[in-house]
Amino acid sequence: MKYTLNLKPHAFSCIAIAVLASLSANANATEKHVEVINVFGDYSQLSLDQIAQSATIITTNQLNQRGASHLEGVLNLAPNVNFSSGASRGKYIQIRGIGERSQFSEPLNSSVGLVIDGMDVSGLGGMATLLDTQQVEVLRGPQATVFGTSGLAGVINIVSNAPTEEPSGSFAISRATQDTLDVSAAYGLTFENGLGLRGAIKQTTSDGFVENSYLDRDDTNNLDELSARLAATYDINAAMTLSGQVIHVNTDNGYDAFSLDNDNVSRSDEPGVDTIDATAVGVNLVNTTDWGQWRMQTSHTQSDTVYGYDEDWTFVGFHPWEYASTDYYFRNRDSQALELQARSQANSHLQWVAGALYKQAEDNLTREYTYADSDFTSLYQPTSSAVYGQITLPITLAAQTVSVEAGLRIEQHQIDYQDSNGFIENNDETLVGGKVALSYVHDNSTLYGFVARGFKAGGFNPDERVSDEQRIYEAEYNWHYELGVKSRIADSAANVRVAVFYMTRENTQISDYDVLVNENDDAGNAQPVEFIDIVDNADTGINQGVEAELSWQLNPSVDVGVNVGYLDATFSGFTRSDGSVIDKQRQAQAPKYTAHAFVNMNLNDDLLWHVSVDAKSSHRFSDGHDEINPGHAIVNTRVTMPLSGALSGWELSAFVHNVLDKTYYVRGFGGFSNDPREYYEIPKAYVQFGGQRQTGVQVSYAF
Repeated sequence: MKYTLNLKPHAFSCIAIAVLASLSANANATEKHVEVINVFGDYSQLSLDQIAQSATIITTNQLNQRGASHLEGVLNLAPNVNFSSGASRGKYIQIRGIGERSQFSEPLNSSVGLVIDGMDVSGLGGMATLLDTQQVEVLRGPQATVFGTSGLAGVINIVSNAPTEEPSGSFAISRATQDTLDVSAAYGLTFENGLGLRGAIKQTTSDGFVENSYLDRDDTNNLDELSARLAATYDINAAMTLSGQVIHVNTDNGYDAFSLDNDNVSRSDEPGVDTIDATAVGVNLVNTTDWGQWRMQTSHTQSDTVYGYDEDWTFVGFHPWEYASTDYYFRNRDSQALELQARSQANSHLQWVAGALYKQAEDNLTREYTYADSDFTSLYQPTSSAVYGQITLPITLAAQTVSVEAGLRIEQHQIDYQDSNGFIENNDETLVGGKVALSYVHDNSTLYGFVARGFKAGGFNPDERVSDEQRIYEAEYNWHYELGVKSRIADSAANVRVAVFYMTRENTQISDYDVLVNENDDAGNAQPVEFIDIVDNADTGINQGVEAELSWQLNPSVDVGVNVGYLDATFSGFTRSDGSVIDKQRQAQAPKYTAHAFVNMNLNDDLLWHVSVDAKSSHRFSDGHDEINPGHAIVNTRVTMPLSGALSGWELSAFVHNVLDKTYYVRGFGGFSNDPREYYEIPKAYVQFGGQRQTGVQVSYAF
């Protein structure tokens, strides 16, 4: 089957037709009030309808409709976005086919950035518990100017609710099957002296969907997550504002997700864990002057994570050919960042932003593995120094005003590494990226096009069994071309966004692995199959596709929407660890089609009904083996009854996740056998199941 997409002849002409149609539809449109959603993760500080890039903003209302307690529960709303688990949560994200799928002993440089309230916590997906969240921004395409090496594929930017002038807050408690309990509360206000405060706390517990037949338990893959946040703002004077916040996340989740029979029934006698104990502190000082504004922001994140599992997935005595082992990874991460930024006034003819950023981190790893002679330890220290700038200038072309945006980032990225095997390595490179964009606004429509260059630092494979040729891998760059239109049509009742993109990847970083089948020991006992994770460069990669998002208020009682993505993502010229050569292959976790559709119906003044469908086509689990994740469509629904009178502000809800109880998978491995009953001779796929049908109720209050 061929996976080619010729964008130049027809896709761009489709965009042009859409632009003409939208402009025509808006020519006679009457003005009406529409909600303006600003994008915080971009220097332009424009609304979603005007920003010159493809983005999806998931609002508070959508978060409530999904009932999501973690980022993994809302990512399917965005086209061409996917995630993988292999843990207690789906915390490894792919945007337009690019992104990591796991982390074990190797250092990790994230392709998709994760930012919470201005603090870069990339690689710590367990922190994304959506506590008191205002909106989640999914920024697709390289974000080098703003986020540097963390934004090769895109960025997930989570924005929390800030202190409000008047007292405001919320409370919610939900109970669902699998003994699931979710309790959250938030409260904020501003005192007469100008001090604003907002505090929030949330606890999520659940037994999960896995049964452990050996231990006779149904909670070995459980969730137990606590998150808290305190934010403050203070007006020092009329021109200067100081703000800060502390976020703490503590999870004690189980990890017991795989079974020999792929039936979601574990036999592990030593179930694993997936925990995080993290604290992030951020301080931001902003001063407004006659010429514009300057800002200083600093942050510090400290985290301790434990990730471990029962490698044999069974118990002692299961089979004469059995082996028994566990594999645990203990990570301590300490990171700091300091940023200085200046920007012009928002109403300046020439708008500009300039700044400098310094980041450093220290990542200490200890691996405890049953069959290792001793514990493996490593110290990974990445450091980044960057300067950046962006200008936006309106120019006149053919009697029309066009906005020109140009951004540039130069980043010095250094890595120092050493481990207990005696491997010492460092990498120091200068990375350059940026963006040039044109945008044209007419009535309620925006037409944009841009060229961007993203980058991701190179690195190395620490395992001493990796060949010399694959020990070092180079930095990856991509060139990204995008054309899009955003328009409000049908008297501004409908919002349409369409984007076409084409990306070429240089030195594409591919995650591979090598399989070592160990011989029995001297006593005849079976030894485990070992995996060596290897990152190496393919010659090129091509990621191209189309994204379309539509939301439509059909009448005062009904609104509908659909987000659709088409993706053709391949890489070429890659030599696998076993020596085989791949001429061309589809990239992993890159479904050809993704879709999300919803209907909101106000059945009467006292009843709201929400129905949504998330769908993905089949796709590869991994670049290193050929197992396929089948396509699926998941239906979710929620009925909400707002109360009135003395109970005004309270709501009662009932919900069902995965209404049709569809079986789907969130992680898969292949190319080996872990089954002693087959004498470890028949390679096959092993999969981690997604959530089954879950029903529940919620009581909530907001003011």
